[in-house]
Formats: sequence, C-alpha cells, structure tokens
Amino acid sequence: MPGSMRDRILAAAVSVMRERGVANTTTKEIARVAGVAEGSIYNHFADKTELVAASMAEVAGGIRGALRRLPERVGRNSVEDNLAEFAEAQITFFTDLLPITGPVLGDRDLCAWLREGGPEASCGDSPPAPVLPHAAVISYLEAERGVGRLAAWARPPYLAALLIGACQQYAFVRLLTPPEAVTEVAGLPADPAEYARQVAHTVMAGHHARRARPR
Repeated sequence: MPGSMRDRILAAAVSVMRERGVANTTTKEIARVAGVAEGSIYNHFADKTELVAASMAEVAGGIRGALRRLPERVGRNSVEDNLAEFAEAQITFFTDLLPITGPVLGDRDLCAWLREGGPEASCGDSPPAPVLPHAAVISYLEAERGVGRLAAWARPPYLAALLIGACQQYAFVRLLTPPEAVTEVAGLPADPAEYARQVAHTVMAGHHARRARPR
C-alpha cells in the first residue's frame, strides 16, 4: 500500500468500510490493513469520526468533480447529455457509498453527524453532504432554464430528485442482485453509461424549452 502513512491509513479505512460498513469499522482493523500501529492513526486523525469524514470525502472524490463540472456545462452540449454525464458519475458514487453507509441508518450518532453536515461540517454554509448533488443539479437546471434550454414551467427540484433517485436505485439493484436479474427482470441495461443516458432522456422527456406545456 504505497504513499505516506496518512494515505495508507486512509486507503485502509476506505477498504475496511467498504467491506464492513462505517458502524462495524474499528481502528484496530484499519491499522492491521494499513500495516501500522493502531496508535499511529491518531497522529494523523483526531478521532474515528475525523477518519470516517476523511474516508467518505475520499470516496466522494469522483462525484465532487462532477458537481464542479455542472456549472461549466450550462449552454454547452445538450441538457440531456450533461445530465447523463452527471448520472454516470452519480451511479459510480452510489456503488461505492452504499456498502459503506448502509449501517449508518441504524446508528443514531452517525445519522446525527450526517444531518449536521457529515464530511462537509467544516465547510461553513455548505449543505449536508446527502443533498449536495440535489443543490448542484437544481442550480444547473435553473441556469439552463434561464438561458432558454429548459421549459419555463419545469420544476428543477423534482427533476433533480428523479435523476438522483434513479441512480441510487440502479446502484442498489446492481449491488444486491445478479447481472441477469438487472437485465431480464428489471429490464435495465447492464452498462451504467447506457442506463445514465436513458435516465437522462426519460427525466428530460417533455421538458425541453421547445415543447409546449402539457395540459
């Protein structure tokens, strides 16, 4: 496991959390996987909560990039293509995140930590991490509506929820069912990129600016 000791500890924490979930991760097991003494962890992280926050931020690296790119996409390509690009990153993120955070729902302290900002708690006025993608997609869609590429009557919060919820469900199904069930029973493509394209197309159906509002 290359890199500095901090990097090794962080990589080990992500690995253990993916296997066991946040609630069942111990610093002893992280130290074992990292090949360091357990006490060494506290030379780099104040406590387990700080280590969990850093680990979740590491997992969220890809989706952070997608969030930063969204404002740059306003007025470029098509709205559908831009949403598909974001959706594909969101699927990857949920595929990594769900095994880690599943047990969190049964842990009141960790749930409270997430509600208070979780990994983003030190970022001032930043909203809690679970709603950051919603905020980004809403802002993007409102900007596209402002330049006339989204129907004036479209409701960005609901379009964002549809897109993000569909990505989360797809990741959930792929994690818990065999590939043939995804395609043959759920009727969904095995390729996340194709799914992302189809979801973006479905979300945008009837919401292009050129279309008249349905009665």
